[in-house]
Amino acid sequence: MTAADENTAIAVDVVPGQTHEASHLEPMIDATTARVPDIDEGVADKGFDGEPQRQAFRDRNIKPVIPYKANCTKPGRLNKKAYRERNRIERLIGKLKEFRRVATRYEKLKQTFLGMIQLALGFIRLKRL
Repeated sequence: MTAADENTAIAVDVVPGQTHEASHLEPMIDATTARVPDIDEGVADKGFDGEPQRQAFRDRNIKPVIPYKANCTKPGRLNKKAYRERNRIERLIGKLKEFRRVATRYEKLKQTFLGMIQLALGFIRLKRL
């Protein structure tokens, strides 16, 4: 999920539980840049630490802001001020999980579950207005 602020999602996708999110990073970057073309920095958590993920951002002229794992042999510098902005996505996910149907995933089909997520995101967005 990518977010503009703690109430507005830009792009959302559902991945199977056994699949790592890093394999879906490039489609999410493309979906985000299609809606917001002037992105300067891409912020992600340690789960996306790896040169292929960083290169996916660089290929699209986006500066990656991803902390390095503790076992990294050549850690680089992290822009901590930009990384603090990641909490917007975490707050949005927290609000999304307040919807019981989303938190417990009653729907078994990806399309139905994604529809419920989008409905819940719509309620979150309307509550802000």
